[in-house]
Amino acid sequence: MDIQLDYDSSTSQAPAGFTAAMQYAASQLDALITDPITVTLTVSWDNEVLGLGGPENLEPYTYYSVVQALQDHADSPAAIQAADSLPLQDPTSDGYLYLSGAQAEALGLADAASAPNPEGQVTFGTGGAELNFSTTNLAVAGEIDFVGVAEHEITHALGRYSFGDPTPVSLMDLYRYAAPGIRSTDPALPNYFSIDNGATNLDNFATYDDYSDWAVSAAGDSFDAISDAGVANTISSADKTLLTALGFDVACFAAGTRILTPRGPKPVEQLQIGDTLVTRFHGTQPITWIGFRHYHGRFIRNNHNVLPIRIRAGALGKNTPSRDLLVSPGHAIYVAGALIPAARLVNGASITQLTSVSEIAYYHLELPRHDVIFAEDCPAESYLEDNCRQQFHNAAEYFRLYPDPPAPAKPCLKRLEHGFRLQKLQRRINRRAGLAETPALPGPLRGFIDIAGPERIAGWAQTETQPERPVELEVMIDGKLFSRVLANQYRADLRAAGYGSGTHGFDLELPRRFRFETLEVLSAFDRAPLSFTQAARAA
Repeated sequence: MDIQLDYDSSTSQAPAGFTAAMQYAASQLDALITDPITVTLTVSWDNEVLGLGGPENLEPYTYYSVVQALQDHADSPAAIQAADSLPLQDPTSDGYLYLSGAQAEALGLADAASAPNPEGQVTFGTGGAELNFSTTNLAVAGEIDFVGVAEHEITHALGRYSFGDPTPVSLMDLYRYAAPGIRSTDPALPNYFSIDNGATNLDNFATYDDYSDWAVSAAGDSFDAISDAGVANTISSADKTLLTALGFDVACFAAGTRILTPRGPKPVEQLQIGDTLVTRFHGTQPITWIGFRHYHGRFIRNNHNVLPIRIRAGALGKNTPSRDLLVSPGHAIYVAGALIPAARLVNGASITQLTSVSEIAYYHLELPRHDVIFAEDCPAESYLEDNCRQQFHNAAEYFRLYPDPPAPAKPCLKRLEHGFRLQKLQRRINRRAGLAETPALPGPLRGFIDIAGPERIAGWAQTETQPERPVELEVMIDGKLFSRVLANQYRADLRAAGYGSGTHGFDLELPRRFRFETLEVLSAFDRAPLSFTQAARAA
């Protein structure tokens, strides 16, 4: 989504920092809501209020056309579940639901020409409070987090609103429940938000002030009815699910994927910072941050570094995972005491890499200590900061929450990315998938020794007849066998050069102060030698 802010003349009276904070809040929502539409909002300033916002010129659409559009639009488990939970019979009084311009455009019921322009309006002021316009430190004692207020009102303008009439008028009205199976739009009753016919309470609605907001129990949430001073108000998992139910595409990784908590499995989209997870090595640990990266399919076509890996149910063992699981290529899976990047487990059968997606978003759960958590009963690593936090679209949120970040967590295990042990575990997974082992065949050997001491011996090797079968090599030093290595290490330069998957490298560390006169690297199969690059000769 591209949110365009149209500031009227009254905003010239706003304090310094107002415009920058507004643009930041809009950019956060731009990254979160992925529908390819442009929405214009009029922005005003009035010190009599803290924040007001709403859609412009709500338009009526028949109930059945909205339901059909939601079903056609749904492309995640959460969106599908929300659309499928809507009543089969029209529950409205006049046959219509009233949508904001942004909702109608997102659902394809209106285009930019027919939708209201602007689609909504927002007004801000001090409301007698001290405002914090920082985009990096949201929790300042005695001051209200303005970014959270801006996100609150902008989402009202996008379509997060409820009328409180006896019968549903807005789409949001259809997700209000008083009890399982009992919808309620009475603002005086304790209603809650649910996308499964009331079976699961995702958050409670306020019964005062603005009943489109969450109750005070959702402290620290941008959609809360009250903004308290000294608190950072961010967008929660419940907020994202609500925006999904209202017809927007929201960045979510495998929404519906169940993560193991002390109270049982819980859908990842319902997890929030502070929730505790069951871990392999350190008991239960709280989530300290949830990072996400979102990509449109057209931008990652043929990009093997980003396209998701699908691990079929039972691929790693009985009920492991218990359902198909999607992870990013670099996400490590715990297998027989080792952490292995998912991309190194691909076998074309039980574990595959998708060749295309319409869009994908990856969520990563960070804990105080790096550990193994359980997704669909599959042990997988938690997020480990390795100088890559900036790749997440909500990286700024982390630095707002942690202006003085703690020292990076240490890895709970060393990653296994090449060598004979990796090959052994790959073979075990392949046998479980019914894949037969292919014997080595004679054929021309190609490759080079790129580094020949004094600290390492490294290079690559591949046979032309079996380009994806790792080559076992013998390292001969001064005429004697020094070590055996397996050329199965991933090298991006080999893949870019067209050498298959690129997993043909080897790297052997030498003892300190090790000296030798002659070096040969031979194929263990037929003793064919590898040649040296010019750089290796010079070394």
